[in-house]
Amino acid sequence: MAEIKLFTLDKNTSISASGEITARNTYENWFEPALPNLEHSYDYFFTRSRLAIALRNPYIGAYVQAQHVYMWNLPENSIAPSPQGPMGSGAIYYMHARSDTDHSLIIRQAYLDFPKLFLKGLSVRIGRFDYADGQEVIYKKNAKVTWLKNARLSDRMIGAFDWSAYNRSFDGLQAAYDGKVFNLFASVTHPTQGGFENNAQKTISAIDLGNITGTMKYGELLKNTEVRAFYYYYNDHRNIPSILGESGLKEGNIRINTFGTHWLHTENIKSGVFDVLFWGALQEGEWGAVDHRAWAATIEGGFQFTNVLFKPWIRGGYFASSGDSNLNDGKHGTFYQMLPTARKYAFFPFYNLMNNEDLFVQAIVKPTEALSIRADLHSLSLQNKQDLWYMGAGPTQGSGSIFGYLGRPSNNHDGLATVLDISPGYTFSKYLSANLYYGHAFGKDVLKSIYKSNSNGDLFYVELKTQF
Repeated sequence: MAEIKLFTLDKNTSISASGEITARNTYENWFEPALPNLEHSYDYFFTRSRLAIALRNPYIGAYVQAQHVYMWNLPENSIAPSPQGPMGSGAIYYMHARSDTDHSLIIRQAYLDFPKLFLKGLSVRIGRFDYADGQEVIYKKNAKVTWLKNARLSDRMIGAFDWSAYNRSFDGLQAAYDGKVFNLFASVTHPTQGGFENNAQKTISAIDLGNITGTMKYGELLKNTEVRAFYYYYNDHRNIPSILGESGLKEGNIRINTFGTHWLHTENIKSGVFDVLFWGALQEGEWGAVDHRAWAATIEGGFQFTNVLFKPWIRGGYFASSGDSNLNDGKHGTFYQMLPTARKYAFFPFYNLMNNEDLFVQAIVKPTEALSIRADLHSLSLQNKQDLWYMGAGPTQGSGSIFGYLGRPSNNHDGLATVLDISPGYTFSKYLSANLYYGHAFGKDVLKSIYKSNSNGDLFYVELKTQF
């Protein structure tokens, strides 16, 4: 968001304001259930308004952001019996709200910054704030690397869930040391409620989150290359019954250690720019009463033609994450995504990065400076057909019966769907932009075994955003 300076206290201290309003209408045509008279096709609308005040000073800063959300026309009759369950995101909002309208007013962020603490490069933030894993270092002067980090690396495990109406924040402490070559980052937090839950003000104190990352900055030691290592600690002791296989949560917590890395490289040649990236993670810990061991990895690459019309950027890649090969062997093997912004990697979010294989190609063109169009084609399957088909973006409630992820049976199939995504975006000015999205899912055997009437689905939305 841009900022408007309200007044200056002295030459080093100022107070500014910023804000945004997002309006989005969403149409969902979920996979058709066998039972009649259920709303599997519907639309709903929400507005989200934010207003922030910031104090800027070389030695101390403060930031407070309020958020108001209002939703209309949520589907009241769109939850089928198991295993079909809630039919789309609108149905999941309704599961939380139990009403066709919903609204909330919260303090979404409120923190103190200490940008120069003890030595140059050391900073601390305390309070309620946003965090997206993978974005500890931002390169404002390199648009391509910034896009790759934002769209293809960040939020895989921890994010603000910012496509949802209510989002999530993190309460706690983060510290960073930023040098010329390396960045070291650590935080200890609890997530807030949010996502599909209107009471996003409340802290989920029963989830403990810690992380440590180290980033070798792009181009400093290795030409045109960034390398990052990370460790995440996740402890969920909410005692909410789980449907995610194995022993469920009959006893004990979910305690998971995640170790991983990413590697990003670009290479300029006369006709354009190559890019390649790798992201991988290993997990160990406890899933209720049983041991947890899991993995996930992706490899992607692309080329942008910089000297031809529309500068087309063609990319492709393959992602895979482990599933559980035996739900009754006392070992849990499903990769757990923790608290992500899942829609970055699933534009039609009926799936996520758990027990998943995703072979994809994508193309991005810019007919004008203001207009960009992205198209993705995904071939989706389950990594292990003995496990479940998962969707969701992490815990949304601190108590109650909603775990945060849904799991549906595979019925001994592994083919999930072929998905086509088309995403145009237009920037009218620095104050106003618009986004459209249409996605169609061609259901394969897993979907056909559950939704016997029609295993195809659609998602469409139009969004306007104004900001200052």
